[in-house]
Amino acid sequence: MLSTFVQKCVLVSTILSGCHCAKILGIIPTASYSHQITFHPLWRELAMRGHQVTVVTTDPLRNTSIPNFREVDLSEVHVYFKDVQFYETISGDIKYFWNIAFFLRKVTLDLTKLLLENSDIQKLTNETFDLVIGEAHFPSILGLIGHFRCPWIGVSSMESGIQFNVAIGNPAHPVLNPDYNLPLGNLEDLNFLERITSSVYRIGFVFLIDAYLYPSLSRVYEDAGLNTPPLIDIQNNISMLFVTTHPIFHNLRPVFPNTISIGTGMHFQQRKPLPKDLQTFLDEGEKGVIYFSLGSNINLNLLTDNFKKAIVEAFAEVPYKVLLKMDGQLNNVSKNVLVRKWMPQQDIFRHKNIKLFITQGGLQSLQEAVLNEIPLIGIPFFGDQFSNVNKMVKKGYGLKIDRTTITKNALVTAIKEVIQDPKYTETAQMMGKIFRDEEIPSLQRAVYWTEYVIRHKGAKHLRSPTVDMPAWKYYMLDVVGFLAFISLLIIVIIYLLIKVFIRLVIYIFARLFGKRKPKIKKN
Repeated sequence: MLSTFVQKCVLVSTILSGCHCAKILGIIPTASYSHQITFHPLWRELAMRGHQVTVVTTDPLRNTSIPNFREVDLSEVHVYFKDVQFYETISGDIKYFWNIAFFLRKVTLDLTKLLLENSDIQKLTNETFDLVIGEAHFPSILGLIGHFRCPWIGVSSMESGIQFNVAIGNPAHPVLNPDYNLPLGNLEDLNFLERITSSVYRIGFVFLIDAYLYPSLSRVYEDAGLNTPPLIDIQNNISMLFVTTHPIFHNLRPVFPNTISIGTGMHFQQRKPLPKDLQTFLDEGEKGVIYFSLGSNINLNLLTDNFKKAIVEAFAEVPYKVLLKMDGQLNNVSKNVLVRKWMPQQDIFRHKNIKLFITQGGLQSLQEAVLNEIPLIGIPFFGDQFSNVNKMVKKGYGLKIDRTTITKNALVTAIKEVIQDPKYTETAQMMGKIFRDEEIPSLQRAVYWTEYVIRHKGAKHLRSPTVDMPAWKYYMLDVVGFLAFISLLIIVIIYLLIKVFIRLVIYIFARLFGKRKPKIKKN
C-alpha cells in the first residue's frame, strides 16, 4: 500500500514539475557489478516517474514489475573480460603502465565491436532518444552516443576519468587531483617523484586518448556504418557529469555547476532480515566478527598461494569469528570462519557485532562501511582501490596491507590493532556522521538534474568556456611569452642605459681628473 502511494505521489510530482516523459537510454558497458549497482536506483526512479527507460547493461535487473523499463543484456562482456583476463592484467605492476595502456586500448576497441555487433543494440540505432546517460569510463560508447544526436550525461560509479573532467571544464591538476588509477601515497601532499609521475601520466594519458585511441575508435564506427561526429566533439558536448565523489574518499576539486556529486550512496538499500544461519553466526560472535570481502571482480584466480595461506592462518589465530565472501573454496579453513560465495553485505554491516571490514578498497564497499561506522583494513588490487585505501589510511579509520607481501603475522597484527585500538572505531564513527550529513539525497539530486537536462534539451548555458579554449590560451602561454619578452626587453634597455651611463661617467671623470699633457716651451 505504501509503495503504491509513493509511486502515485512521484507521478503527480513529475506532472507538476513540467518535465515531459522522455525516452532515456542508459549505457553502462563495464562488466563489473559495482559499476552497475550504483545506477540501479536511478533507472527505477526515472521509470517510475513516467520516463521510457532503456538500459544497456552487463548485469540486467530482470525485474518485469518496473513500468516503462527495458534492458539490453550485454552480459557477454563478462565472458570477454574473463577470456582476456581483464582484472588479472590491470592488477599488474603499475611500472608497466604502457603495457597496461596498450591492453586497455585493445579492450576498448574489442568492446566497441561487441557493442556494435549486438543485435539488440543494432535495433536501438533505429530509434530516437531524448537523452543518453552513458558511463564516463571506457570511451567505447562515444560513437554510439553521438549517433543519437541528443544531449548526454556522463555518469561514473567513482571519480571520472581525466578526459571527461577536461570535457566538462573541471581542472585536472596532476598534483591537486591526480588520476585515481595511480598508486600514490599521501594524495594531499605528493612528494617530488609522485608529482613527476602524475604529471607525466597526465600528459601521456591525454596523448594516448586523443592521438592514438580516438582515431582507431572512429574507424571501428565507420566500418559499422554509423555516421557519427568526431569523438572528441561528442566527448566535449557532454551536458553534465554525475560523479560518485565525497571529501571523505577523494581530494577536493573545484567543479562547475554541470558536475553533480552523487557520492553519498545512491545504491543503499532498505534493511532486510538476514538469513537465519548468518543471523545466528553473527549473534554468537560476542567478541566481535570480521567481515572479509574482495568485491565482485577479484576471485581465487587473482590470489596467490601465499595470499590464501596468509588469510587462512591469520583467521585461525585471531579470537574472532570471520565471515569470508569468496567465489571458491579455501582449504583448511578454521571453525571460526564461515565461507560463502555471496553475502548480503549491507545488512551484515548493520549487525552490532561487526568490528572490522577487510576489503579490496572498492568505493561502494567503503561507502557502506563508513555509513555503518566500521573501521577497515584495505588490500588494494587495481584501479581506484589504491587511492581509496590510501585516503582511508590518511583519514585514520583503517590500515593498509600490500597484497604482494602479505603474511599471516602482518594480517594478525593489523587485525588486532584496528579492533583493539579505539582510535580507529572513533574515527570511523566521526566519518560516518560526516557521510550521513547531506542536504539532498544523491538519488533525488541525480533525478532532478537528469530531468533538468531533458527540460532544457541540454545544459549549454552551464558549459565552461575552457572546453573550447586551446591549451595555449588556457595556460596563458601567449601572455606569459609576451610578458617574458617585455621583461627581457626592459632588462636589455636597462642594461644598455646603465652601460651608457657608466661610460659617460667614466668619460666625465677622465675629462675632469685625468692627467694633462705638459706644454712644450718654444725657444
